[in-house]
Amino acid sequence: MSRKARRKEEEKGAGSASITSFLYGTEETAKAESKTTAKEKETTQMPRAEEVTKEVSKTATPAITTGIEDEVLKHIMSRGSITKDELMAWAKTRGYKVADILRAIEALTGKGRIKKRLNDKGNLIYVYVK
Repeated sequence: MSRKARRKEEEKGAGSASITSFLYGTEETAKAESKTTAKEKETTQMPRAEEVTKEVSKTATPAITTGIEDEVLKHIMSRGSITKDELMAWAKTRGYKVADILRAIEALTGKGRIKKRLNDKGNLIYVYVK
């Protein structure tokens, strides 16, 4: 079929489509649906591993964070105030992840248990609030 003939057929098809054609179904939609492969159908039915791990991590994180929050708070209480670098070095020796420590710090500042300040050298310090 030549290009001109294809264009004419496409123009005829486009001109004859009504606004309500989606209600009754057309051959085009049937063709598009039949092109879906078995692989695409499997992926829509089975949850992805990434989604499953996200769900698991959402439920597991709060319990871990509260334990870390307590330990971070106890350490800051014992020192009175501590720089961020010192706190991260302490966390590294304990085997904590940086992200967990930062979440704990944000939670503690949100609760009003500690405050963030800058010292004379411009370093970030965490101060225990009595």
